[in-house]
Amino acid sequence: MSADIDDVLDEAKAGKVAPLYLLWGEEYLVRRGADDLVKVLLPDASAGLNFAVLDAGSPREVAQELATLPLFPGRKVVLVRDPEFLAPKKGRGDALGKAREAWKAGKRKEGARRLLALAARAGWGADQLDPGASGAPSVEQWKDELNVDLAEADLVFLKEVATFCREERISAPEGDASALLELFQKGVPPGHALVLAASEVDAKSPLVKLAAEKGRVVERKVAARHKDFELEPLAEEFLRPFKKKLGKGAAEQLKERIGGNVRLLQSELEKLAVYAQGATIEASDVALLVAHTREEEFFELSEALQNRNFKAALDYTMDAMGQGVHGLQLLGAVASITRGMLENHERLEKYAGGSLPRSYNDFKSRVFPRVEEEAKAAKGKAPHPYAAFLAMQGAARYKRRELLDALVACADADLALKSSASSKLVIERLLWTVCGSA
Repeated sequence: MSADIDDVLDEAKAGKVAPLYLLWGEEYLVRRGADDLVKVLLPDASAGLNFAVLDAGSPREVAQELATLPLFPGRKVVLVRDPEFLAPKKGRGDALGKAREAWKAGKRKEGARRLLALAARAGWGADQLDPGASGAPSVEQWKDELNVDLAEADLVFLKEVATFCREERISAPEGDASALLELFQKGVPPGHALVLAASEVDAKSPLVKLAAEKGRVVERKVAARHKDFELEPLAEEFLRPFKKKLGKGAAEQLKERIGGNVRLLQSELEKLAVYAQGATIEASDVALLVAHTREEEFFELSEALQNRNFKAALDYTMDAMGQGVHGLQLLGAVASITRGMLENHERLEKYAGGSLPRSYNDFKSRVFPRVEEEAKAAKGKAPHPYAAFLAMQGAARYKRRELLDALVACADADLALKSSASSKLVIERLLWTVCGSA
């Protein structure tokens, strides 16, 4: 049964510490909750001496660290972020991205171990990472076995990691959870606690069941679809330190302007809390201070990308940044538009045999009914037929591989922007990657 994060923090503050905490769900909320929990468990200076982070550790390595007594007496906490040994085989679409991010950030060992742990889910070892090696899995096998779409840049990444693993003699970390399970069966040293912070978990994992039985499980999932996203509970949580609340219509305004971007939601709420004079943040405050950042609002940018018009896309983004729109917001829009084009490219292959319908009427009679069926099966709303036709036209201007490469470029741009690179240069390079070869 899932516990409330505030209840878990209150328990820890009162001295009631569990040996195992599992936080999982939306990445930002999970990381934020794990950081808050660690601060409560290890206040003051003890955090530097009795705290260990094993982001790419195997269950055996985590168990060894958790069982080891700290240098000085007191509580010890081991934190594992995005543990690959907890993830479902096909559930983590960003698993490769996590490995690539660590690699590009200079954490080569962590990046290699994450990639090896991902490959191990399909039964592949370090000697099968290099795409050019004999017996290496094909691009299709990566998709079938792990739901990972490999772009050309990913193939280069796999080769680099394979070489690094050979040179450093790094092998795949064990995915078997028995070492951790045995430790909890024998008993964790008094005062020691393991914090697992995961985006996705395999519900059948014995560690998940163990956390439910002997520890605390905190689920922080949010709805993926905009219409199902519940903003109010999160707003109440984020505004609690400011002793403020949202007034009538303010939540609806926020939801329409920023969608389900949780990290941005907290940032905007903090800005609103500082600005609002009274205890209530009004809808007029939201209208004044919060810009439209939902991807649907970037129609002009979407049109430019669908037409592979680099100049129009660049002019739009430079103008937007001149008006205060952050590079990360524009990156989110580019990524969303690219994902949409990839989905439409798949529909083009699936419903029209890869050939663009001769006319709008041809599309409406032959292809759109199947698009409607797809939306109905997913319990979603079908787009307007003409909008769907234009979207498919835009997708047809790209090859599937180009769109996959564009998504990889978005991931690289995200890392660059978070590493204090120039927003204008990063966005310009990204747009050229997406549109430039047209």
